[in-house]
Amino acid sequence: MTQPLRILLIDDNRSDRLLVLRELKREFDQLDVQQINSSGEFSRAIKSGNFDAVVTDFQLRWTTGLDILETVRQHYPRCPVVMFTNTGTEEVAVEAMKLGLDDYILKEPNRYIRVPTAVRIALERRQVQQRAALLEIRLQGLLNQVKIGIFRSNSEGTLLEANRAFLELLGAESLAQASELNLIDTRHYYSLLIDLPPPQQQEQEVQLHRSNGTEFWALLTTTLNTVEGITVIDGLIEDITERKQGEVALQELNATLEARVQKRTAELEAVNQDLEEFTYSISHDLRAPLRAIQGFAQILLEDIGPSLDASNSECLQRILANTKQLNTLITDLLAYSRMRRVEVALEPVNLSVALTDVLATLKPELQERQAQIDLEEPLPMVRANRPMLNQVLINLLLNAVKFVADGVQPQVRVWAVENRPDEAAGEPSTVRLYLEDNGIGIASEHQQQIFSPFARLHSEADYPGTGIGLAIARKGIERMGGQIGVESQLGQGSRFWIELPAGKP
Repeated sequence: MTQPLRILLIDDNRSDRLLVLRELKREFDQLDVQQINSSGEFSRAIKSGNFDAVVTDFQLRWTTGLDILETVRQHYPRCPVVMFTNTGTEEVAVEAMKLGLDDYILKEPNRYIRVPTAVRIALERRQVQQRAALLEIRLQGLLNQVKIGIFRSNSEGTLLEANRAFLELLGAESLAQASELNLIDTRHYYSLLIDLPPPQQQEQEVQLHRSNGTEFWALLTTTLNTVEGITVIDGLIEDITERKQGEVALQELNATLEARVQKRTAELEAVNQDLEEFTYSISHDLRAPLRAIQGFAQILLEDIGPSLDASNSECLQRILANTKQLNTLITDLLAYSRMRRVEVALEPVNLSVALTDVLATLKPELQERQAQIDLEEPLPMVRANRPMLNQVLINLLLNAVKFVADGVQPQVRVWAVENRPDEAAGEPSTVRLYLEDNGIGIASEHQQQIFSPFARLHSEADYPGTGIGLAIARKGIERMGGQIGVESQLGQGSRFWIELPAGKP
């Protein structure tokens, strides 16, 4: 059930009290009115506090309306007070309003009806003020729990409001101390904001001073606002000292890493230079005596070969075969070394053209083995290094026609498949080139091993070679950003494949 509205009605004139009471009853359904006619009654009412609003005359036999107002305000600051009189003046009305009077009504016949309305408006205003005060208390409590400093300043640099975090960040005990020490120069930030277009907001990383003189890094966000016609600066301060220290540490670490990279690069360049010199030594110094041995053995074989017995003739044949094999090994080692070190420039390459050139280069070897090569054209474009790709294709084709059973004609089928993924996913198109042979096949446990240098699954007598060809192919494909693999079973041939980025003509 709704509680009745409790009103103190203070007036010496009984007729006036009755008229006011009549109007109040018309306005409010539930009403509890205490009629006060003496100072004793007023004192008891003030002591009990059993009222919600006060309606008083100004001129009373035992006091004045201003004294009534001051007493009520002293004990109950939020209680509405309405003054209804015919003896007051404009000066009295102004003074009463300064003391917190809610409304001032002259006692005239047509104005009695205004008293209930004035009471209702005053009560509603007090309720709104009370709710606003409660909200302000709750908001201030929340702001004090936030770890980010929040403040408001006027354009002259005076701090008006701030939360606890703001004072703690600046090491200040009060707003007055923070303003006095000028710990944050809001006048400077006002000058930066005033010329900005709406919303006149700025975010910057600044160094601020605490009250003890120490510095800290802060992320400062300031906004120019207008509150009740007054220009204010609202700001947020977040301590970012740890982040800035982390950035400095990261910069120092990057500098250290960069120095290490430069040192390592210099060391690698020196190693590459040594390797270049070593390669030159192999190419010239080692091949020179090898050619001499091969030449003298060939001369001996031609000059005295017919007069030698079978054993000595076989020795000369072995010398020639071994020098030839060693020369091939040196050539392959140099090719492998170049494949690792050479600068790789990629460009669109037509696979059909590349394979045609390679087949022309290998024509003598292919004719000697009576190999049959079937190209399923047209073949797509790839992004590759043309010389490096040619070397890879040569090695794969030679490998395909070499490892076949005795009495079997080598047959190699070559075709390509283009993979076009979802363009929206941002994945590049690729081309996979297959070389399928009818050779002896490779056991599954050896299919990764064959791409390592000097990997041999068969004896030199059965299948001559250096064991580096597939290693060169793998290194070349990797240098071009591609992949290489094999699918094979013993006795059923092998299907080698290389995958490279698709190229555009």
